[in-house]
Amino acid sequence: MKVSAIIPVAPFEPHILIEKSVESLRALDCTDLDFQAYYVIDSRGNDYSRLCHVLPPNFHVITRENSRGRRAGAINDTLSLLKDTDFIALFDVDSRPNKDFVKECIVALNAENSTVLASGCRFVTNKVNTLSKIVSVEYKFFCDVYRFSGRSKGFIQFNGAIGVSKADFLRKAAFDEACSCEDLDISEKIYLSGNQATLAETKIGEQAPTCVHDLYKQRVRWFRGAAEGISKYLVPIWSAPMSISKKTTWLCSLTIPFFSYLLVPFLPLYLRRVVKESDSLSESVKILLGLMGHACLMTVCGAVAIGQHATSHNREWAEVSRSEI
Repeated sequence: MKVSAIIPVAPFEPHILIEKSVESLRALDCTDLDFQAYYVIDSRGNDYSRLCHVLPPNFHVITRENSRGRRAGAINDTLSLLKDTDFIALFDVDSRPNKDFVKECIVALNAENSTVLASGCRFVTNKVNTLSKIVSVEYKFFCDVYRFSGRSKGFIQFNGAIGVSKADFLRKAAFDEACSCEDLDISEKIYLSGNQATLAETKIGEQAPTCVHDLYKQRVRWFRGAAEGISKYLVPIWSAPMSISKKTTWLCSLTIPFFSYLLVPFLPLYLRRVVKESDSLSESVKILLGLMGHACLMTVCGAVAIGQHATSHNREWAEVSRSEI
């Protein structure tokens, strides 16, 4: 089986982060697989020749001189070049998958014909301050949501289209280069086509925002993707021949986050997860209070996103702070 990994790289990503990504993907267990990796770099005139010299033979660099379509455009451009691959693995430059990630995702994809996307639970790799630890607890909540949706045969939308997909489906579906969140849009296309996504028995790490400004920008974009999804797919999904479980979990996953402040009284239920993220009682209290503030901030981000969507405010591929891991 041939697996092609696509890793879009924004023009502001540092060289060291790309090199760390190469180290991580080289460590994947791809025994008996024909694994090829493609770094799709929006170079904007930057020189990546040094990187090309240190890549293993099955790793390749594709450069684009613009950022058309951002991540979605980079994926679409590369998909058009990959005609003979069985599976497409999508990663971000900060993705740090478990060694078994690709193989476990393929096992999950082969378990059922209608499954076209598989991924694993996410964890935070850069727990360097209180904010990133707060996001780490949030990611554990997301994982619980994935598991619940999987058991109830509901709608699963992974944060970021990171995982392994059947190549034939992605070629037909394509990514919408005009939307704010291509991951949500492709997930909605999956279920509208009568297929599904699934949670594999593996994990993948990624970096969390380490400052409130970056978190705010990221979440406004996420909420804008949700607003676009509701306006674009509410009627098609609700009238589609799919289970009521999928319809209701889709609607809940897009609407409930806009009212995140209502979850504040229930956050102490996650105290056990909070304690695992902290080194002391005082830090546990700080993280718990931070989660309450985080829930309120998400509501603000949702309101801003609705305003941007209503006024057709232009979107940007914004630079974020990165740790060198």
